[in-house]
Amino acid sequence: RRWPRGGICRTTHHFPTKMAAARRVYCLLVALVGFAGVCDAVTPIAKVIQLLEEMRAKGVQEKNAEAVRFSTFSQWCQDQTRIKHEEIQTATEKIEMLTAKIEKAAALIRSLTDRIEEL
Repeated sequence: RRWPRGGICRTTHHFPTKMAAARRVYCLLVALVGFAGVCDAVTPIAKVIQLLEEMRAKGVQEKNAEAVRFSTFSQWCQDQTRIKHEEIQTATEKIEMLTAKIEKAAALIRSLTDRIEEL
């Protein structure tokens, strides 16, 4: 809509400058009245932002705690793998040693059995 000189709208006969001034005064009053309440109360958007920040902080804290737990578990797994490999190696060597002893004892039994049969 175009405003003619003098600021009067011909269709509604409003004074836009006076309306704008009145609107500014109204907004200022609302802001001043609302400012007293804003200091004490938290706006919904501020509350959402606060909750999101708390959620983020909690998530970061849980992530760090999980990283520590995983690191501990990973180290335990590596230790257990190393220990089990060593135990398997030791058991394999013991099996080979005992198998050799059994074969030696079996050979001794055969030779002694043959000797007994000769007598």
